[in-house]
Amino acid sequence: MKYDVILLVAGSGRRMGAACNKVFLELEGQAIFTYSLEVFQADPECGRIVLVGRPEEQVAFRDYLSQQVVFVAGGAERQDSVRLGLAQVEADWVMVHDGARPFISLEQLQGLKAQPNSILAVPVTDTIKEVGSEFIQRTLPRETLMAAQTPQFFERRLLAEVHEQALHVGYLGTDDASLVEAFSEVQVGLVPGSSWNLKLTRPEDLVLGQAIRKEVFQ
Repeated sequence: MKYDVILLVAGSGRRMGAACNKVFLELEGQAIFTYSLEVFQADPECGRIVLVGRPEEQVAFRDYLSQQVVFVAGGAERQDSVRLGLAQVEADWVMVHDGARPFISLEQLQGLKAQPNSILAVPVTDTIKEVGSEFIQRTLPRETLMAAQTPQFFERRLLAEVHEQALHVGYLGTDDASLVEAFSEVQVGLVPGSSWNLKLTRPEDLVLGQAIRKEVFQ
């Protein structure tokens, strides 16, 4: 199944404690976002890859651009960046992926393509508490909870429609699946993700990422 990719690379270094965009931080001598970029490039069914980042950082991505890889200036929110990236998608299907998740695999991409309109997700292992301002309100049943990951794989037309509806009513979702859930009748499928597929956000994540890169993905 042919598809394009929106690879979100407009991260900040604030929570990472870094002075630069965290996707440029290195794991084993290579920028974080390039690992997932290489996985998509290795899939013969992957067409255009749209890097969506900060306008002022376009020059920094210049060396990664090609006939297949293009850069688009993103928006204020992640949701804005996806919507702007969709305007450059040419295929009927699109994967949306966070550039700060470097540990995806071709096997996971194949799983998504086998179940259109789906996301990667993993079971929640911690006990999850719903809280108020100061106190626990209730404990959520862990057996019904999954942690969403990326890539998330949708029909381009469907994703464009729900993004436009969300923009029209001022709805801000936490991921693309949440928009499909809110503004369509399409049921979003679940494809097994991996505990390795973590999003590098905090300094301790970078330490863990270095270990995963060295010990698991060499």
